[in-house]
Amino acid sequence: MNVFEDLIGELKDANLLEETVIDVSRKSARAKGESADFAIERNDMPVIETAANETDFYRKRAMDEVSSLQMVEHVISGIEREYMKTVPTAHDDLQAKKALHRFLQVSGDPAAAEYAAAEYDLMKQTEIWYSALAARDSKSSVANLRRFCENSRPVLSSQALMALARFYRNSPYSESVRGKFEFVMTRLFSRDIGDEKRRLLFPRDEMLVHIKSLYANWSSISLFSPGEHEQEILHTVGRFEEKILEAGRAVTFGQLIQDDFFSRIRLIKESANEMFFVPEVVAAAMDCNVHVGNKFVDLIHADRKRSSIDAVVAKYGSEYDQAISQAAGKTLNLIELFGEHDAADRVSPVPQAQFTVTPPYASAEERSWKPAAGQRWDLFSVNKWLLAATVIIVALSLGVYLWANNYTADQKGINAARQVDLTGSKLGQYVRVAKATKQGFYAVTLPVWDSVPDDEKKQVLGEALKLAGTMEIEQVQFMNAKGRINGYASKNEIEIVANP
Repeated sequence: MNVFEDLIGELKDANLLEETVIDVSRKSARAKGESADFAIERNDMPVIETAANETDFYRKRAMDEVSSLQMVEHVISGIEREYMKTVPTAHDDLQAKKALHRFLQVSGDPAAAEYAAAEYDLMKQTEIWYSALAARDSKSSVANLRRFCENSRPVLSSQALMALARFYRNSPYSESVRGKFEFVMTRLFSRDIGDEKRRLLFPRDEMLVHIKSLYANWSSISLFSPGEHEQEILHTVGRFEEKILEAGRAVTFGQLIQDDFFSRIRLIKESANEMFFVPEVVAAAMDCNVHVGNKFVDLIHADRKRSSIDAVVAKYGSEYDQAISQAAGKTLNLIELFGEHDAADRVSPVPQAQFTVTPPYASAEERSWKPAAGQRWDLFSVNKWLLAATVIIVALSLGVYLWANNYTADQKGINAARQVDLTGSKLGQYVRVAKATKQGFYAVTLPVWDSVPDDEKKQVLGEALKLAGTMEIEQVQFMNAKGRINGYASKNEIEIVANP
């Protein structure tokens, strides 16, 4: 039993809930000889059944509302704890549970005064709970919700996803709410088929039936009726269908990037505003999400076949991960997409043993190691970025070496550094070596410099500035043996730099 079923059980144990959809799924599964988990995982959408009477309808809706809020509470708390690194401030739902209990115990006559009072109290308590959840949810991102749902173990049940979808569908509109609703619905109406791909559970026309059934169960109010806004709805649906076709025609991932494909999908979703919740629009968006996500996986693997993993990662990196995840309604990370099974395909400059530093107490066999048969040194298999960094470091080291050893380039008119004789100067107590160019006077300090008071350091820098002045040099710079700056001096200022 997963955590959401435990929450439902908690309400039932307190006589606050009767039979739930989980129980129905289990009974149906047992009748067919299936496991309960499989029945839930099938994700069969509920259909609106005609209630035996008006009282039964309202009682079921009240129980669904409370259980849904408790599921949402659990998810938001998990996001706060695991991804926002904060202590969840869970809402005290005792009053809501008591209100539900009173509502279920009153007379079944909706016209009775006690019924109206119990119904009003339940509505007030669930509204308080809902408002508290909405305030906490507004502080988390769509990416937080995606990561929590995708990484949750055990996997979130269909009932939990429906509770989240209900929560966001009936929330005041914002782009964050729309994005979270889109993700939850896409996950609810699709299933993982491996290799980071998903498939829709139903054809588009069947999805419409299920979405409308859910909206009716949730008492969701639409601002857009098909009759009055039919052309606008059809236009938005058509834009999603165009993107499905465009993705299907793409030959390379680079082509989609060049055409700004993912940004254009994002603009379609954002410009839809509250029309996004229209069943026809959200069904088209989910269809587009699954197609785009699967196409991205195919294109990246096609690029991988034409070159190495390192080449693909170096070309695209993680720059487009967020845009792709938004367009696909799921988290897609290019670097993680290849998985551990492709690790052997990554570029290995030399055999692993060649990177092992031989300790002084190594055996004769370790000291005389040679590549095994079939192994060879291959300079050109080295990662190009590592090679470039090595070349730059060597060049800089050579430059410092030439400067330190007074190599000059008089034939090119380059001003070489010349060593300064500190004999008889006070600077010799603090400076190991000093050199000068037309641009400045440079000195490397002795360890004693660190223990000298700042006032005395400024006096020494002043002495160095006077000495530099005799050579028509206007700037002085002191540094320690590690190359960290210790102080500056010029005719305008003298500054001490503290180093840890």
